[in-house]
Amino acid sequence: MRELCESDELKTFFDRRLIEALAHPVREHILAVLNERIASATEIGEELGADVSSFYHHIEELEKFGCIERVASKRRRGVKEHFFQAKRTVFFSDEAWRQMPESLREDVAVSSLQLLFDDVVGALSTGMLDARDDRHVSWTPGSFDAQGWNEVMGLMNQTLDQLRRIQDAAESRLAKGDAPEISATMSILAFETGPRRDAT
Repeated sequence: MRELCESDELKTFFDRRLIEALAHPVREHILAVLNERIASATEIGEELGADVSSFYHHIEELEKFGCIERVASKRRRGVKEHFFQAKRTVFFSDEAWRQMPESLREDVAVSSLQLLFDDVVGALSTGMLDARDDRHVSWTPGSFDAQGWNEVMGLMNQTLDQLRRIQDAAESRLAKGDAPEISATMSILAFETGPRRDAT
């Protein structure tokens, strides 16, 4: 069995480096932040309320796994500060998601929702949720047949693809210093909720 494992011929759900990256909540948080924007370890530490020395080894691990990369460095208070970004946003294909164990799917989904809720609560508490007139917040319950549900899923996937293209183009402009950075959270949710009861 050991020889079989070492042969690297066993099927996997997705990149094993990603499994290792998501195996620790601090690495998961760092990767989530760096998927959203370029940031330094110091900036992440300020968000966490933690000293950089207590978690920097997780940044080094993410670099080793090939999940993040250094994109800039500058001197701050006499110390060189490195800035990182995710090499790729973590998305699972429909096929990879279906093949993942249910327990892992639940962990990933709950973690994603927790990060979203944290961003929402943070935006509410600081007044940032309504800082822009062109922000979008919506809740759209509905009923669908199988065809309608498939069309909704198609729309969600198209929207996500377009969002990624817009983000890539924006990051290129930001790297050139052409415009100020707007940190934001975008969320797409669509899930079955079961029959709805009329309000009484």
